[in-house]
Amino acid sequence: MTAIGRTSRLKISRHTQAGYYLDGGKLGDIFLSRKNSPENCELGDELEVFVLHHSDGSLIATTKTPLGQVGDVLPLKVSQINDTGAFLDWGLDKELLLPYAEHMGEITAGKTVLVKIYLDKGYRIVASMKLDEFIEDTAPHLTRGQSFTVTVANKTELGYKAVIENQYWGLLYDSDLVRPIRKGETLTAYVKKIRDDGRIDLSIQPVLTVSSTDIASNIISQLEANDGFLDVGDKSPPEKIYAQFGVSKKIFKQTTGRLYKQQRITFEDGGIRLVKS
Repeated sequence: MTAIGRTSRLKISRHTQAGYYLDGGKLGDIFLSRKNSPENCELGDELEVFVLHHSDGSLIATTKTPLGQVGDVLPLKVSQINDTGAFLDWGLDKELLLPYAEHMGEITAGKTVLVKIYLDKGYRIVASMKLDEFIEDTAPHLTRGQSFTVTVANKTELGYKAVIENQYWGLLYDSDLVRPIRKGETLTAYVKKIRDDGRIDLSIQPVLTVSSTDIASNIISQLEANDGFLDVGDKSPPEKIYAQFGVSKKIFKQTTGRLYKQQRITFEDGGIRLVKS
């Protein structure tokens, strides 16, 4: 099915000196210029094309692939601003419009902004920074352990909001991060928890299937193999803890806290020490 703002596979129905006309089904004929078409095209050939509007309002196609399509959430750089709005570089000759009504905060040329690409009421392909109007807060149908491609959004007091598969909000907690992340970054994340209200907690490391007992055993085993002391503790960076034990800093602190209460370890400056039995 042909869709505006999406890549479609369309058949050449006729040609002229200027280019080719593709069968767009219910959208009618869609023009593809010779400049934007492969060499040696023939009637009946099927081409992978992106469908968009020409400046005169007619539908055209290009074999160029944009950085994003309708429905995508992604970071794009502002190339210019005029009375109409901001224009974003998305890899096509015709830049993507970010209308003034869809701005959030100060926008300047050269700045990268996180946007949702969508079709407005006039079926124009435009962008919006107002993600909350497009992204759903809840996704109760997801299951713990599922992996998804997410796009990191705004920083919050607890961590970072992230867009799951361009559709749902999730939250990456600072305490679960094993490395620094940045707004606009795309990464793989895992459903850590579905809260009672349907909101999603995420983790950038696979959700552990091992028990807390297994994690504690690993810590004790490593202590025993290193003369009873490890130079890793509550103040160690998350990356070091993850490299040593394969768990987040939050899980490490919870486990060492239990081991301390059980009088199996003690905390020292710069690390943890095994209590001799």
